[in-house]
Amino acid sequence: MKIKKVILSLALMLVLTACGKTDNANKDTGAAENDTVRVAIQTELDGLNPTKITAGDTETVLDQIFDGLFDTDKDGKLVGDLAESYEVSDDGLVYTFKLKQGVKFHNGKDFKAEDVVYTYDLQAGLTSKEPLSTKFEIIKSVEAEDDYTVKVTLKERQNSFIYLTLKAILPKGYEDQDTNPVGTGPYKFVSYVPGEILKLERFDDYHNKDHIAKIKNLEIIRMKDSQTMLMALQNGEIDVTPGLSSEEADQVKDYANIIEGPQNLVQTFALNNDFGPLKDPKVREALNMAIDRDELIKTVAGGRAAKVFSNFSPALPKYYNDLGEYYKSDKEAAKALLKEAGYENGFNLVCKVPSDYKFHVDTAEFIESELKQVGVNMSIEPIEFATWLDKVYKGREFESTIIGFIGYLDPNQILERYTSENKSNFINFKSAKFDEEMNLANTAKDENEAVEHYKNAQKALVEDHASVFLQDPNIILAMRKGLSGLELYPIQKRNFEDLEFTK
Repeated sequence: MKIKKVILSLALMLVLTACGKTDNANKDTGAAENDTVRVAIQTELDGLNPTKITAGDTETVLDQIFDGLFDTDKDGKLVGDLAESYEVSDDGLVYTFKLKQGVKFHNGKDFKAEDVVYTYDLQAGLTSKEPLSTKFEIIKSVEAEDDYTVKVTLKERQNSFIYLTLKAILPKGYEDQDTNPVGTGPYKFVSYVPGEILKLERFDDYHNKDHIAKIKNLEIIRMKDSQTMLMALQNGEIDVTPGLSSEEADQVKDYANIIEGPQNLVQTFALNNDFGPLKDPKVREALNMAIDRDELIKTVAGGRAAKVFSNFSPALPKYYNDLGEYYKSDKEAAKALLKEAGYENGFNLVCKVPSDYKFHVDTAEFIESELKQVGVNMSIEPIEFATWLDKVYKGREFESTIIGFIGYLDPNQILERYTSENKSNFINFKSAKFDEEMNLANTAKDENEAVEHYKNAQKALVEDHASVFLQDPNIILAMRKGLSGLELYPIQKRNFEDLEFTK
């Protein structure tokens, strides 16, 4: 079988997120010591096992403990991590990976091909009743050709498969990942108090010698209340904050360094397409026209955001379909559409919002005001993010919600949640046109052809008014002065191992 070599420096472009305390964590520690960096997070981790989590913020945290076969650099290029190289067959069905030697897991086990086989078998459901991840269902078989060579055979061609190799690799036979996670990453697990604090320690035997953690201890502290978090930053109780609003950034700019850039996240007013009035595309179109995105960005994001009309960010220009002003804000036209749909007097709508994330709550309040002007009475129901994951995302018990969908390097991973049979399609959207375009994109042999199909898929989302796609707000981080090294990536990734105190 003829094999073509794939260069690791492939140029690339990018689970949803809601990111912000415990009242008792570290109150007695004072300012951070130079051997410890403390990072705030607003949402509770939804697990410690990377094969069982959903939240994007959790994935970012666990990225400190685990490595994949590949990683991404700050320019969005695929780079080797646990794999040194790979080859793919001409028919796109067989991937052969050459693994890095001399890598240790945190428990002392040598990293070998058997660990990749174990992890991918687990993810794909090859050794269990069902897959842990539907994304891995494409795998037909995984074989260790020797200790440092793995062959993965797919059921059918899927261009996006290579991006799955960024997912964490687990050690074969280790049974305590849910409570005491073990990976090969720059930090190793120490302890976890759910809802309060996760403690990690530098892994001195980390295989990437250029990125051995500069600071010995990393603590992830939950600070649900944003004002408490900002006060902790000012008092030196934490060193790095998660995404801030424009207003919050202005509050801390005199005593902290602000890091800002494109986020590759799409904030969405997600509509349950199976709920009463929202079953009608005209109603969903009316809601799109009722909301003034420009005013939303000005009011909630302080002007620091990019307007979107589909579930794709302009942060990935190669695949992004610039749909222009697809929905012009027009409340009279929105009223007319509602009348055509039989809702001349409007209707009631409940919006369940993760209360952990102020940005989404502020957005909900803005939308409530906008919809009221066209006769739609929206009531806001704040819920904990853990409850949101259980009831809204997994249980689909909602009418509408507001959430941010994080971006990936792979356009398929961004858009596939809207395919009719996808288990992550929690808005119950169904479009034969969208499904067809996604299938054509993922099986195309020509890259330019694939790009066109991904753009067509974005257009199909809008033409059927799947939901109200709002904005890609800039990511705004605050870091205490005297700390350096934090970089922004085109995916939700944080290089905490590179942080260092300069004074």
